[in-house]
Amino acid sequence: MFDRIINILVLESNEEDRSSLLDILRTPGHNIFVSTNSADTLTLLDEKKFALIFCSLDLPNIDSKDLLNEIHKKNSVKNATIIVTSKDTQKLYSSVDGTKRGAMDYLTKPFLPNLVKAKMAVYKKLFFKHKRVSRLLESILPSQTLNEFRVYGKSSPKKRQNCTVLFTDFVNFTQLTKNSDPQDLVKKLDFYFTTFDEIILKYKLEKIKTIGDAYMAVGGVTEKDPHPAIRMALAACEIRNFMLNDMETLKAFQRDFWEIRIGIHIGDLVAGVVGKHKFSFDVWGDTVNIAARCEQNSTPGNINISENFADAIRPYFDLSHRGKITIKNAGEIDMFYLEGIRSEYSLYKEGRIPNVELRRATGLPLADFNGLRSFILTKLKAELSEDLLYHSYRHTETVEEAVEKYGELEKLSNHELFLVRTAALFHDSGFLFRYKDNEELGVELLYHYGPRFGYQLKDLKTIEKIILSTGYGAVPSTIMEAVMCDADLDYLGRADYHVTAAKLFDEMALYGKNFSNQKRIEVQIEYLENHHEYYTTSAKNLRAPGKIKRIAELKAKLTQIKA
Repeated sequence: MFDRIINILVLESNEEDRSSLLDILRTPGHNIFVSTNSADTLTLLDEKKFALIFCSLDLPNIDSKDLLNEIHKKNSVKNATIIVTSKDTQKLYSSVDGTKRGAMDYLTKPFLPNLVKAKMAVYKKLFFKHKRVSRLLESILPSQTLNEFRVYGKSSPKKRQNCTVLFTDFVNFTQLTKNSDPQDLVKKLDFYFTTFDEIILKYKLEKIKTIGDAYMAVGGVTEKDPHPAIRMALAACEIRNFMLNDMETLKAFQRDFWEIRIGIHIGDLVAGVVGKHKFSFDVWGDTVNIAARCEQNSTPGNINISENFADAIRPYFDLSHRGKITIKNAGEIDMFYLEGIRSEYSLYKEGRIPNVELRRATGLPLADFNGLRSFILTKLKAELSEDLLYHSYRHTETVEEAVEKYGELEKLSNHELFLVRTAALFHDSGFLFRYKDNEELGVELLYHYGPRFGYQLKDLKTIEKIILSTGYGAVPSTIMEAVMCDADLDYLGRADYHVTAAKLFDEMALYGKNFSNQKRIEVQIEYLENHHEYYTTSAKNLRAPGKIKRIAELKAKLTQIKA
């Protein structure tokens, strides 16, 4: 839906040249922002991130070299391609040294459509290739190590103290999977390890690698956040609980299930990058070996930890003493089972989810967005009426996805995006109770559950305003509200509009508001033409043209019906 969309900035003061360039650039996937002067350009560069910048060197009373210097200073230009434009070829040639300031290419005026399109195709391809490579590197190397490579071209090994090491593996994996279809096996491993990755990332830990069915992660090695042992214990509990829930579900459907063993130890180790052609970040030392032995001496569905690790987390977790266990090359080690979070530090006193006090103690964000997201989506999936063909669980997910992309395109801050995503999750939750005028009920649910997941009153009030901005006739007053409104009705400009609109009318019919086919079309035309508008620049660029096409299609259908 949004995969190939890029932000483009056009700086051009001449109306004729600007219109000519915009006519060439306006295609699906190009989210175009326009500026006519240097001041507005610099402001936009502070507010958005751009893949391509078309910078005219013909602005009146502006030194083009100074302007390029100012543009290049902006962080949003770091990975952007700057294309300078001018009627004066000599000015373009003399700006070649501007490559040091970010200018990568040039175009002469008047613009040749085929040349502009050819350059666009090349730079878009390079942009997405760079994006893929960056994501790949970020998935292989820790951010701190990656930054060292970018600055120094290498990364030196480092000795770390009080690091936590976690190992997991699946019980009797070889025996359980010897007759499995290879594709099914890999798909199932991917499902579990992807979930583990999300949990490890949530608690600001570092995945090291997977070896067959074994999974390894560390804490206190690459991050500077406090209390890695407590964060690792929370991650281990969440992984264990996820696997237990999955096992119970599969049992209920009489399907095969896997059980997990987990082991954790704490101590000193050495971390670094090995390999010249294929890089790998790894850790070494007795701490790693003992953690592996803790996992091997665990039992199905349990987290086996060393005495040292137990001492580091004891105030916040319930532990069961196992006694001394002899392990290879390390003698006897006192071991414990990690049962769960102590009731006074867990949400609902159930020992599963950390409460605000524990999150504060460990330096985690007070608001547990992922926990609240999982809770409310599960609630919507389980409790929403099957008659809600449009306002379904899937609609909430789709709106949240659109919020993320519009937030990225409009360069919302991380905190702003956190607020709008929360609003997206709750904006239709009132449908759990009634069909009409349900926004207020969604707000009530937010205030009921939000504080339990660490949401502060100030943030709840902002989220309330964002939710209420989606009500019929409401007008957004902030960029966050605008993003929410445009994401909520993103489908109005998409190719799947007619399918989605049909679901809405079918849903309305189930709730007592039925329309004839002709009336359905008339209602849609009236709303699209006279009541709806997109508010963000991104939505206007990406969805408004599609909405115009939908209106034309509806009018054509109406003419056929009346004929």
